[in-house]
Amino acid sequence: MKKLLLSLIILFGINSFNAQITVNSTHVVDAGVDVIQAHDTIPTGVTIGSSGANQTWDFSTVLDDNGQDTLKFRNAVGYPKATDFPLANLVLIDTQEDSSWIYLTKNALGLAVLGIAQTQDGNTSSTQFSTVILTFPSTMGTSFGGTPVVASLGQFPLGFDPDGPGPSGVIDSARIIRSTTVTSNIDAWGNVITPFGTFASLRQIVSEETIDSTFVLEGGTWSLVSPTLAALLNTSPVEYDTTRTARWWTDDANSKLPLVEMDYESNGTVNNVDWQKSSPTLNVTEMATDVKVELYPNPTKNNVLISTSYLGNKVVSVVDATGKLMFEQAYRENTIDISTQHYSNGIYFYTIQDLKGNVLHSSKFIVAR
Repeated sequence: MKKLLLSLIILFGINSFNAQITVNSTHVVDAGVDVIQAHDTIPTGVTIGSSGANQTWDFSTVLDDNGQDTLKFRNAVGYPKATDFPLANLVLIDTQEDSSWIYLTKNALGLAVLGIAQTQDGNTSSTQFSTVILTFPSTMGTSFGGTPVVASLGQFPLGFDPDGPGPSGVIDSARIIRSTTVTSNIDAWGNVITPFGTFASLRQIVSEETIDSTFVLEGGTWSLVSPTLAALLNTSPVEYDTTRTARWWTDDANSKLPLVEMDYESNGTVNNVDWQKSSPTLNVTEMATDVKVELYPNPTKNNVLISTSYLGNKVVSVVDATGKLMFEQAYRENTIDISTQHYSNGIYFYTIQDLKGNVLHSSKFIVAR
């Protein structure tokens, strides 16, 4: 027996029993998960380390906590502009961003970002783009990407005449078109050590190349902005950028996101690090018990009036009994009037949230004619 064991060690190598892991959909975030991330914004002595099999990346003493926030993952239904992302089944609420919601989709094949909704000056808008974060199952050698994805980052009215009365016409609007090419490769496996603990991990190397092109509308025709006009608008006709990221994923139940994520330059310099501070927690969204809400009339025919004591910006959404979103609006006033004229008879559920996604109140009303 001893001779057989020695033969196996010689044949496969003494480290071969430290087998690599496989990451699939059950190992990443679900609705109701909160993850605390710490940020090292001035990393010193940090490198992404080596690629290959059976690595050890020891970040236990080089990562600082320069600040942290909580990433809240919730079911996408009912959140601002969720209907603009019909494939989304998750929404990410970052406690550092009071008025933005990132929509994602997760299934057996992968995890991807679909876009973002943002509220400014009481108006909520959405921007749709598609970026794959990770494919399933992932193991060393798994790769994806390389195909450009083109999306509009928005259109902005200008009404700007660059030369006053002259040969050039009025620039009606501008818009930015972004072409994004993402490539990903799982290039290593081993153990990663952080202040959070030691975990069997896969390292993912991601490169994201973006090309932003600015177009202007003049005389009913869209064209790439000229260098002269671009200088007046404090922009460039075409801008290029490349982001390089290293992520360490694990199949450990104590983690639902990358244990460590680093942005770095082509020369290896690490610019910043996000790392998990503690095990994720499963929470229902916090309820603000001191908020008073009244809805009337109930039952109703043509409209409901919702009044709340909460003074801050908030979002109200209404869904029917099947979960279909019927209404959604951000507002600051204490009262909002919602028309129900096009609602069928039945029970409807409404939710009031602050701009961090915390539920201030939820209840139901009846439409009966």
